[in-house]
Amino acid sequence: MSHHHHHSPPTLNQNDINRSFIWGIILNIVYVFIELFYGWQQGSTALFSDAVHNIGDVSGLLLAFVAFKLQNVKSGKVLTYGYKKVSILASFINSVLLAFAIGAIAWEGIQRTIHPQAINGVIVSWVAFAGVIINFISARLFHQEKEGDLNIKAAYWHLMADALVSLGVVVSGIIIYYTHWYRIDGIVTIIIALVVLYSTWNLFKESWIGVLDGVPAEIDRDEIILHLSEIDGVIDVHHVHIWGISTNENALTGHVKVKDIKTLPLVKKSIKEELNEHGISHSTLEFELENENCNE
Repeated sequence: MSHHHHHSPPTLNQNDINRSFIWGIILNIVYVFIELFYGWQQGSTALFSDAVHNIGDVSGLLLAFVAFKLQNVKSGKVLTYGYKKVSILASFINSVLLAFAIGAIAWEGIQRTIHPQAINGVIVSWVAFAGVIINFISARLFHQEKEGDLNIKAAYWHLMADALVSLGVVVSGIIIYYTHWYRIDGIVTIIIALVVLYSTWNLFKESWIGVLDGVPAEIDRDEIILHLSEIDGVIDVHHVHIWGISTNENALTGHVKVKDIKTLPLVKKSIKEELNEHGISHSTLEFELENENCNE
């Protein structure tokens, strides 16, 4: 019987990812300083709030980079999986930090909407346009590997969202230049907060599930059980637990009831192949015979 499989995550190139993180961090740090300077100089809350948002992204990139490096630290007697889980914790911390940034951004946006101030629309537009370019370039650095790691995926989509946010600030600067409607600066700031909230919620939810050793979002537990049960020689699959060891490695434990102990080597091989197709690289299985009752 043919199945529609979830292909396993692509192999990640360490050197390419290191280079992407380093350049992404450098580009965004430079842009944060540019935004902070002109946001303060021009009194633009949209620029200043976007800078605060980008500071959150820089910290997120730094956390993700450190976590990615720690994933390669060898396991020991106590930490038998090494520091792989740190990548999930980093993703969670990043989402929490962004949540605080959202609150500050939204508050400033509301204040500026109520009490608008005159600002230079041309400078706001040009600074924000630089952000569109920098964020888009930074995001493209992670495009190739984004499906292989939750942190890299989060970094990619955050940077793409930032490019769109910066584009919104460009538009607000143009509107200010031609209409002198300064209230748009605060309105765009509130929109930025909503965009960040949307992107952060998914990251928070996925990383929180990972912290609690829940089933990763890309894994369909019922489908896996169904496919394993249909393997020739397998009678039943139960007590299945699936969790993320890191942001790019998943594990499974379970009980498998088989018809004949003699077919066990072939059954095990088929199960491993099936699990690899679903993106599960680590598995621990307990096998039971047909007449055996599971007491767990």
